[in-house]
Amino acid sequence: MNLKLIMGALLLLVALVFSLQNASVVEVKFLVWNFSPSLALILFSALAAGLLGGWAITSSLQRKIQKNSIEQ
Repeated sequence: MNLKLIMGALLLLVALVFSLQNASVVEVKFLVWNFSPSLALILFSALAAGLLGGWAITSSLQRKIQKNSIEQ
């Protein structure tokens, strides 16, 4: 099996367990907004944002490398 897939599944499992164990409601204040989501929702949102950001940067760099290799 693919090592990246196994590591991704393991990371997701650890994040899920950590989030479920910290599911209490917390108050979030951001600029003028105040809201009270569960900590699990905040943790999963941060994880998703990090994964999407990493994917976007990686795919951008891969396209740049491919473009440079085609031009040479």
